[in-house]
Amino acid sequence: MNAKTIRYQQAVEGYITSITRDILADKGFYPVAMEDSEGPYMRFLDLPSPQLCGTETQKYTYARLKAQEIVDDMKRWNPHLDYATFE
Repeated sequence: MNAKTIRYQQAVEGYITSITRDILADKGFYPVAMEDSEGPYMRFLDLPSPQLCGTETQKYTYARLKAQEIVDDMKRWNPHLDYATFE
């Protein structure tokens, strides 16, 4: 793998880990720093409620799956996760 691919995978994994943690903590939303022609702003993503029943492994797996779905969606609109423009 080249250096760009490794950095990109680390960025994606960082988002997944952070969102997983926030789902497990029942935070309700996840802030994403964005910037457009008018300047920087925050975009808040609604997070699902954590799974309340099951083993800790099941709860974590559910949160991680949901986080991966959110990050996959973020790849469509977040310039920080666009591989073509990722630096």
